Amino acid sequence: MNSVRFIAATVVAWLIFTIGGTVWHEVVFATWYNDWVFGIERLEMPISYFLITYFMRALVFVYVYHMLYKSGNPVLKGLKFGFLMGILTGLTVTSYYGTFEIASPKWAMLEFAYSVVRDIIIGIIMALIIGERKQDPAT
Repeated sequence: MNSVRFIAATVVAWLIFTIGGTVWHEVVFATWYNDWVFGIERLEMPISYFLITYFMRALVFVYVYHMLYKSGNPVLKGLKFGFLMGILTGLTVTSYYGTFEIASPKWAMLEFAYSVVRDIIIGIIMALIIGERKQDPAT
């Protein structure tokens, strides 16, 4: 495992998780999210919590990709991995919020779409950073 590429991919994934989440939730769709979750979520978001958990998420994202990816076109592998991770995280996030009284199914769809789009972008960029690997003859 190339440590420099692993660290670079983790940092880039963390930046996309952090900046992407902020722009999506607090800028582009801020009005919708505020209407849909009014009175359910905190008024002030705990920034340090998101910075830490997004870093952990990025670390796991890159590590799992690196464990599973053996050979082939990195862009296609990153796209496929990102899509699958997006579905997994989208389902996890939207089902978690099922415990709250969110009145709009549109919220669940938008949050699910965000997870898929974000993870596809991260998957492709991460795969480009890690690059193509030759398959290990022992595997």
